[in-house]
Amino acid sequence: MDFAMSVLKEDENILASFKCNLKSFIDFTIVDENGVLLVTDTRVLFCKYIGRNLSVVHNFDYKLITSFNLKEDDDKNKYIIFKYNGDRVKITNIQSGDILKVCEVISNKQRVL
Repeated sequence: MDFAMSVLKEDENILASFKCNLKSFIDFTIVDENGVLLVTDTRVLFCKYIGRNLSVVHNFDYKLITSFNLKEDDDKNKYIIFKYNGDRVKITNIQSGDILKVCEVISNKQRVL
C-alpha cells in the first residue's frame, strides 16, 4: 500500500481497501467515479488516481456515518450503502480487496444512533 501513503495523515494506518466505484449525491454534487476505498483507523477515504498518484476525492469521518449496509444486487454483486452526514453513499463495482474487513471496520467505528 505504499501508493496510498501520500494521502494519509501522520500516524494513520490503512486497515482495509479495495478498488471500487463511488456513486452518490454528496454535498449537492453527483459523484460517479472509479477509484480506491481506503479504510483507516481514523476515517474512510475515497481516492482516485491522477497519473500514478492517489488524490482524495471524499473524506468520510466515522462519527458522521450513521448507517451502513452490505447488500447484493440481482446478479449477486455486492455493494455498500451508508449514510454520511445525511447523504446517501453507494460503493459499487467492488474489486480486489477484502470487503468483509471493510464492512467490519466501518460497522465497528460508525456512529450509533
